[in-house]
Amino acid sequence: MGVVRMGVWGRVFTVLLLVLLWTGLVWASGGEGGEHHVSFMMEAFRVINFVVFAFLLYKFVGQPVKNYFKERVHTIELALKEARETREEAEKRAQEYAAKLKNAEVELKDMLYQAERERDEQMRRIREETEKMVQRIREQAEAAANLEVKKARLELQREAAELAVNMAEGLIKENFTDEDQQRLLSEYATKIKGVH
Repeated sequence: MGVVRMGVWGRVFTVLLLVLLWTGLVWASGGEGGEHHVSFMMEAFRVINFVVFAFLLYKFVGQPVKNYFKERVHTIELALKEARETREEAEKRAQEYAAKLKNAEVELKDMLYQAERERDEQMRRIREETEKMVQRIREQAEAAANLEVKKARLELQREAAELAVNMAEGLIKENFTDEDQQRLLSEYATKIKGVH
């Protein structure tokens, strides 16, 4: 940290020296000495005011602004990570629901085969009873499958909506421009001036 401070003070001293030399050259190149003496003093005063203001601005505003942007980057990274995890979880659930739906179709086919075999082995009255039972089972299986599909769709829609919101938030954060940063810094500096 000592090396950084020497670098900053060295730069401030160099800028101050250059401004004073420039002001001296302007003063030496002109007409009457009284006008230049006043002009030189005004320039020196302006330079000193600017250097003090720049130093105070750097000292009191620099670190909070750096910390804010570090925290913002960290927040964006966490949001992107959560969005990826949410998407992976949604894909995993979609595969699970697809597998359940396929198993329900296989089970339905097995039940139909069993019912048909029993129908062939029994009398007409039992055959009619079996056909009624098969119909009920088919309706129940379809209702259960439809219910599972509806649940899967609702879950996927909810997760897709969450993912869309997270992605939109990430896009907004990514599109935060340098102009936006400058505007925020200017507003912050104006508020600090108003407080002091």
